[in-house]
Amino acid sequence: MQIKQSIIILAHGSRNTQAINSFLHMVEVVKARLRDHVVPAFFSLGKPDLPSVVSELVNAGFSEITIFPYFLFDGNHIRKDIPAIISELEKKYPHVKFSVLKSLEHEPLMPEIIVENIWQHAAAQKYVPGPDIEISSLDFIRNMLGKKFSSDQKEIAARVVHSTADFSLGHSLRFHEHAIEAGLAGLHSGKQVICDVTMVKNALTGCTNVFCAIEQPGAGQKAVDEKTTRSAAGMELMAERIEDSIVVVGNAPTGLWKVLDLAEEQGIAPALIVGVPVGFVGAAQSKQALMSSGLVYISNHGPKGGSPAAGAIINALLRISDTKHQQSPGKAS
Repeated sequence: MQIKQSIIILAHGSRNTQAINSFLHMVEVVKARLRDHVVPAFFSLGKPDLPSVVSELVNAGFSEITIFPYFLFDGNHIRKDIPAIISELEKKYPHVKFSVLKSLEHEPLMPEIIVENIWQHAAAQKYVPGPDIEISSLDFIRNMLGKKFSSDQKEIAARVVHSTADFSLGHSLRFHEHAIEAGLAGLHSGKQVICDVTMVKNALTGCTNVFCAIEQPGAGQKAVDEKTTRSAAGMELMAERIEDSIVVVGNAPTGLWKVLDLAEEQGIAPALIVGVPVGFVGAAQSKQALMSSGLVYISNHGPKGGSPAAGAIINALLRISDTKHQQSPGKAS
């Protein structure tokens, strides 16, 4: 039996009809974007209220209900009142699974949204020196990433966010326990870097020993003959190079799948795989397979990724490596 899931967007409510209608319109926009079952509800000063909506959903056969509180701050409604209502609903409908998401207070981009809206009225500088822009941006990003990552992991995540302006991509990064160590050692010793597409190759500004899958002679014809992609065909043509190399995939899930197949079928193991392909067909699945493979990886959950993210990870590792060797004992001053 298939589980029916629904999402409730819960607003406080208002006596102002225009405010109510604006919220309802916003819910419709979200519903169209998600292509999922999304319905509105009000905590007070609006109909329908939360218990009524839940009752309708339960009667319609929904057994998993996720509630997003459309509140700016975790005040008493978030901390006390809404949990009390949900507790009663859980008692009334014990067969239904309720989940409550975080309020907008925890949205990392909220300060940036505010800055964008008031910037033109704040006498902000249009022209800022490049180094100042980078330092200011990275300080802001590191602060917003919080304490989720180790210092080196945070630096990599910060560079990914800096290159993509996407905090959710940064937060979705995952690191094998030996990933940083393997990446730093491999780059410092000059291991070959194998990437999937030219855009990733061009993003690896600090690397010289780079080989690109789609640029391999014969990759195009092999892809046609085997009904695959040039990235996958090129990775197979470079099978011998891949052993103990650093593999970087930022575009093609098929390229990552091929590296995983080579590892499983032929025992070809890279020193590190940076696997962050982007897309809605196979990208998330290829990354999940990577993280379950036993290979050393830096990857992320979900469909997001891309060549800028892949390049940012390697370039961040290069910066970390340079910093550590400059600080190491015995280094000439």
